[in-house]
Parts: sequence; structure tokens; C-alpha cells
Amino acid sequence: MNSKNISRYAQDYLEANGWDDCFLVEVITSPSGKIEVYLDSDTGISFLQCRKVSRHIEAIIDESKEFGEKYTLEVSSPGLSRPLKFFRQYKKNIGRKVHVKTAEKTFKGIMKEVSEQEMLLEQTKPIKKGSKKKIIVENRIDMKDILETKIAVSF
Repeated sequence: MNSKNISRYAQDYLEANGWDDCFLVEVITSPSGKIEVYLDSDTGISFLQCRKVSRHIEAIIDESKEFGEKYTLEVSSPGLSRPLKFFRQYKKNIGRKVHVKTAEKTFKGIMKEVSEQEMLLEQTKPIKKGSKKKIIVENRIDMKDILETKIAVSF
């Protein structure tokens, strides 16, 4: 299955409709006929926007028969389970609790600042093992060292 075509259909629709703050995050296709399209926005993607993009892509696929008769198309935001991929996603999520994975270590904390070069992560740690007293520690993490960043789910 050709995910490049799906990417192009989605990008073309976003541009044609002037949705400059929206962007394509990822397209995943599987041999079973499932097509997943993840969109995001600097201000948050809406259900209505996802539905419009989905209908646009579906119309093209149905006409071209590119994926045959049996396929499943899902267009949505990446959600909390998907890692951040683009700098603009990092910027949008400043102030949120994140899990950052590097080759050496996994960090958990609040993303306080981000630039193209580094992230400032604020962590709360006990003063000593077993202590209830905590201190705030700031870690600067090189963006090039980050393997994966996910938004932490908090209740």
C-alpha cells in the first residue's frame, strides 16, 4: 500500500483549504487494508477537520481503486499514545508532563522550554531515598539525543 499517495492527498487538502496551522504527522498502512492518518495542529485538531480530510481521501481512493474495495480509513489526531514527531508538537505541549526516552535514560517531568536544540525538563525528586521532602531539578536534554517523547497521562 502506498502511504506516500495518502500523505499527498492529505497535504493537498490541508493546503487547498488554507489550514496553515494543521499538518500531517504520519500515515500508516497495513497489508490488511487499514489506513491510519494522523493530523495535528498548532491549536489542536478538531473532529470536523478530521472528518473533512477523511472524506476527501476516501473519495480519491474510491475513485482510483488504489486500495481495492476493502479498506479501512481512520483520520484522527495522534492522541496521547503516539510520540511527538515535530518541533511544533513540542512547542504546543510546553507545560505538560512528558516521558522522554534517550539511549541512556528515561526522564519524566514537565516540559518547561523547548528549542530546536534542547528541551528543559523540570523534575520533582525526593531529597534522599524514602524521603517525603522533594526538590525540583531541571535537566537540559539535547533534542538530537531524544529517541521518543510522549505526553504523560495524568488523572
